[in-house]
Amino acid sequence: MRRVMVIQNVDCEALGSFAESDAEFVYVRPFAGEPVPQSLTSWDAMIVLGGPMAVYEADEFPFLAEELALLRQALAADFPTLGICLGSQLIAAASGGKVYGGPVRELGWGNVQLSGAARDDALFAGLPVNLPVFQLHGDSFELPEGAVRLAGNAAYLNQAFRIGKSVYAVQFHVEVTDPLAREWVSVYEEYIAGGGVTGESILAALPEKSAELRPLAAHIIQRFLRL
Repeated sequence: MRRVMVIQNVDCEALGSFAESDAEFVYVRPFAGEPVPQSLTSWDAMIVLGGPMAVYEADEFPFLAEELALLRQALAADFPTLGICLGSQLIAAASGGKVYGGPVRELGWGNVQLSGAARDDALFAGLPVNLPVFQLHGDSFELPEGAVRLAGNAAYLNQAFRIGKSVYAVQFHVEVTDPLAREWVSVYEEYIAGGGVTGESILAALPEKSAELRPLAAHIIQRFLRL
């Protein structure tokens, strides 16, 4: 069984349906004062989860600098790594890409379009070209040098990329479960309302959408764990 470090940046953003996979997931919670490991030794893979903070707020959240240092190690070693939402922005920054506030907030259920490169990708091959996802972000990133763009949409061209063979960044969420979505609607109520979306509309579609995402999430995490 693979031992996977999971860096959790806020209490409400957990693995969701990814946790149902056959692996030993070990949470590291720097927001709660737990130290970020300084080495990838003894780990088989790493997942960096989302959070409401931004990469450019590292002065306010010092643990982000520690995560960036660990991600630079992962990039140098082509170590199996998956960054989700804030995690994707951290990977972009660690590899030299610019992270910045985007033009709009993407909130709730939506879609991204897979690129031509995704058709033969180790994680994304076999998924629908018009991929259903859940969005909860207002930041974006430029593709780092050498990155392969895997997904985007009209609002944000860069929604997923790969560096090397094993480091993946995805801006969106496919791991959403009913409990996770309900918690986000509650915790991020003001942020969601400020983007012109109601929590009620998100929850109304929750049973259908979360069921749609579950096999897609299983596809991605199972392939990631085989890297």
